[in-house]
Amino acid sequence: MSNRKKLRRTPPLSMLIRSQDGARLPGGCHTCDAFQTVRADAYGANVHSITVHHDDWCPTLSALRCCQ
Repeated sequence: MSNRKKLRRTPPLSMLIRSQDGARLPGGCHTCDAFQTVRADAYGANVHSITVHHDDWCPTLSALRCCQ
């Protein structure tokens, strides 16, 4: 009999992201009520895009747009 604790394995990050594909996740900006979407790119299952959707009035988004 072994006294070793069984370690719970966490799934790989790609598996966690894949399970959220198309989901609308809260957060992403500290100045507005932003949300994030995750989607798999067309090039393969291990390439994903996370997009932050800001409110129109967000000062952080305005600052990002002026610097581009």
